[in-house]
Amino acid sequence: MGTLDGTVAMITGAARGLGRQHALCFAEAGADLVLVDLCADLNDTPYPLSSRQHLEDTATLCRRLGSEVLTRVADVRDQVSVDAAVAAGVEEFGRIDVLVNNAGLLGPGGRVTHELTEAEWTLVVDVNLTGAWRCCRAVLPQMVTLHGGSIVNIASTGALVAFERFSSYVASKHGLVGLTKALALEYGRHGIRVNAVCPSTIRSEQELDSRSTLGVASLLGSTLEEYESVSRNLHALPDLVNARQVAEASVWLAGRGAAGVTGTTVTVDAGFTARQIQTAFCSRSRKLRGRMSVHTVAMWARQSSLSPAKPVRFQPAGGSASASQIEYCSSSLMTTS
Repeated sequence: MGTLDGTVAMITGAARGLGRQHALCFAEAGADLVLVDLCADLNDTPYPLSSRQHLEDTATLCRRLGSEVLTRVADVRDQVSVDAAVAAGVEEFGRIDVLVNNAGLLGPGGRVTHELTEAEWTLVVDVNLTGAWRCCRAVLPQMVTLHGGSIVNIASTGALVAFERFSSYVASKHGLVGLTKALALEYGRHGIRVNAVCPSTIRSEQELDSRSTLGVASLLGSTLEEYESVSRNLHALPDLVNARQVAEASVWLAGRGAAGVTGTTVTVDAGFTARQIQTAFCSRSRKLRGRMSVHTVAMWARQSSLSPAKPVRFQPAGGSASASQIEYCSSSLMTTS
């Protein structure tokens, strides 16, 4: 018997990556599913977005686990589109017990704030923050009628600390945690719980067709391997978190085991925020303009107790670490769907 037997969960951004893993974990827990995704590309995003085939592939995997699944193409930037997806789910299953707001964008980004256009800023905030609000707005009336429900907002360690060159992402995720707390207060009297999950960098996984971590690496002029290596050294545990670890936290928050939990954040970050890394080091390093040697960077890593066995290493041509290569460690801990 699954922990979510008899429940219906709506998951946005469900076609691949973290969204697909959420769908699989909720299916394993016994939930029936309303899987929602845009299934189209947007201008200026740092990686291709999901297709309708990705969404149907996810649905097929969940059906094999025993779930009834409804798929809907919807744009969280459009309230009419979101309302239609929720209405279809209620018509199919009779209700929606759980909403997982997973749809999100990490960019346009990789640039300082004054270099962003208003359209680029608006796109990220409209998807990550206002899109989640629209989905909550659509499901909450029937949750109030049912006198219960659970909303899980997928935030980020970028909702708890700041990263350079991704101000729109950081602002939207901070706002999402604020929305989480406000909704928890407003709807607790109706038996509705609202929480957020804050992952750090999520390891790229081929079977989930993950793209976001590679997208961050590309924005910062790094390879996926280099980016994950640097990120790994900023965590207390020896490896990055994976999508299943994040999704299982959401399953727990959605279920009866978390019946007394609302208005809070569950941080799944392999100890990143516990280290309280001083990103000012990276900012100060810009003044050095490439004069720091690889040895110096590695020594800083060891002195900061990042990972004595795996010191941070940058290996540019000529054997010295450029300012941009050093500073990108301050922006290396974000995630999205």
